[in-house]
Amino acid sequence: MTPTHLPLLLTGAFLTSLVLSLSGTYLVRGWAIRKGFVDHPDGARRIHTAPTPNVGGVAIFVASLLSFVLWGGVADPDMLRRPEILSMLVGGGLIFLLGFWDDTHHLRAGTKFAVQTLIAVTVFLGGVRIMGVEIGGIWSSQLTGLAGLTVSVFWLVGTTNAFNLIDGSDGVAGGAAMFASIAMGVILALNGDPLGALMATILVGATLGFLFFNFPPASVFMGDSGSLFLGFTLASLGVITVQKGSTFLAITIPIIAFGIPLLDTSIAIVRRFLRHEPIFAPDRGHIHHRLKDLGHSPRRVAILLYVACAGCASLSMVLAEPGATRVLPVFVVAGAVLILAVQRLKVPELAELGGVFGRAFQQRTVISHNVRVHSATVKLSEASSSADIVEHLADAFDGSEFSAVELWVVGSSGGDLACHPLATPDGGGFRLRVDFDRVLHGDQEYKIQAPVLYEGAQVGRLSFCGRSTGHRLYTDIRLIARRLAPALGETLGRLAAVRTGEQPQTRV
Repeated sequence: MTPTHLPLLLTGAFLTSLVLSLSGTYLVRGWAIRKGFVDHPDGARRIHTAPTPNVGGVAIFVASLLSFVLWGGVADPDMLRRPEILSMLVGGGLIFLLGFWDDTHHLRAGTKFAVQTLIAVTVFLGGVRIMGVEIGGIWSSQLTGLAGLTVSVFWLVGTTNAFNLIDGSDGVAGGAAMFASIAMGVILALNGDPLGALMATILVGATLGFLFFNFPPASVFMGDSGSLFLGFTLASLGVITVQKGSTFLAITIPIIAFGIPLLDTSIAIVRRFLRHEPIFAPDRGHIHHRLKDLGHSPRRVAILLYVACAGCASLSMVLAEPGATRVLPVFVVAGAVLILAVQRLKVPELAELGGVFGRAFQQRTVISHNVRVHSATVKLSEASSSADIVEHLADAFDGSEFSAVELWVVGSSGGDLACHPLATPDGGGFRLRVDFDRVLHGDQEYKIQAPVLYEGAQVGRLSFCGRSTGHRLYTDIRLIARRLAPALGETLGRLAAVRTGEQPQTRV
């Protein structure tokens, strides 16, 4: 196969798989209805309103296999002598059978994962393997046998499930696979692998033909038979891409090309981990679910994800012939888009996780605030007047996230605090408020309260006011409750005893 003949070969293969997929999906749709292979609406994760055939992957698999057998011999009569190609075909067939059985008989998630792992190991032994990672001209590393097996199986199983997990909205998985196939086809063609480019092109035609029936509103779903087959085949092509290239970002190219499915899977794993839920437990928190919750229709969800997948595919193709000057901009663009996309999705678990990392970057502020509280605790134990108490509280929290600090004290417990200029009578006691921010916002303020005790009885109450639109809460509330408030109670009791010559009479 000469380079001049390759465009004709790919065009013929694309048209063949497209026609076979169109006709096959139409036939499979009717056959599935007759056999009862349909997905029933449940009102929770599934949004369709009528029973819908769920084995459209049969058409994708048959169209892909027949097209490859037909055109593969033209591209390379000795194609089956290439172990990675034969392994890809065998593994794709096995993973398709696994998905079809799950579509029709419903397997447990753990069982599917175990079988996928066995298939990935088999394919690795057959020649689809990652044994080295290279950043063209910058860094490279060779993997040992065990490390190569681990990385290869992780990649194959992870990518397979990434396309499976994103298959939860009409047209999404098929579109993601189509754009990823385009990227893989271009990269493999540029790197002189006509068989790899041929298989990628066939997948483009097969998924495009299926999308004619699957684009919202879908009349047929691909099911696990289709999503697992597409994910596994694309993952295998990604490994072949790594094996064929020597001057590009090895595994990074397929990672970027499959960016949206892999991002969705990563978010799902983090989300379920943070919720203490099983990793394989289904939920309604995937990217397509979040977009629907934000008010987008299924058709708009598909289009938005197509745009994102096309962008990832384009970025991956930029790296097909990279120099060091191309690598950094691609990573910067990909990272920026990733951050913006995750923020727009408004995933609650990720928002909380982001807050944790944000607070980690503010440790200097946290330490500063808590050190001031510690210092005020020590100074309160030495206070001899109301002026000292007010001064130490002001020093501790001026400049903090709080807009004011209030101290309410039982009337007979405060020594000369009642004479302080800031003190005002308040319900059997008196209240002092030290404002740090004079611009108050009424009901937008929150108040955190800690009881002030002396010898087991409440002698006062320490309150911290802040605005709900203000800064993060850096000050350790436990430190206030366990150290500052008890020290303040001891001081109030001591000052009252000095004034009256007896222990203070307390009331709550």
